[in-house]
Amino acid sequence: MKKSIGALLIAIGAIACTQKGDYKMVRDDVMKFHDVVMADHSKIVNNQMALDTLMKDIKGLKTKFPELDTLKEKSEITALLSKLTQAEDSMNDWMHKFEPDVTGKSNDDAIKYFESEKAKIAAIDSIYKTEIKLSDEYLSKFKK
Repeated sequence: MKKSIGALLIAIGAIACTQKGDYKMVRDDVMKFHDVVMADHSKIVNNQMALDTLMKDIKGLKTKFPELDTLKEKSEITALLSKLTQAEDSMNDWMHKFEPDVTGKSNDDAIKYFESEKAKIAAIDSIYKTEIKLSDEYLSKFKK
């Protein structure tokens, strides 16, 4: 009897050690990553506003920078605004589809779901960083 109880305890211990972990830890990682990306959201919005301002005062830019090709600049500003909006839309889309409540899913299924969501938010973070960098570089031309 003691041997079978010992074997049972060893089996339970082995099973417990092979579990992937608690889905809540993975979910918390996703939420922390989301918060980091959202910190960059204000940069996206600020750059959109700065680009909008440049677009509205393109004549003033021409006065300040006479060599400026306003048609080329309008095209660049429009493209940058479009990319920033796409980045923002991807984040909004992810947030609307994200479901933190995994009631009815097994721990393993919940872990898989949150790992998938973490990959999605990482891709959005990459897009945010790229578009912020490109728009920052463009805007720096006019901060003389």
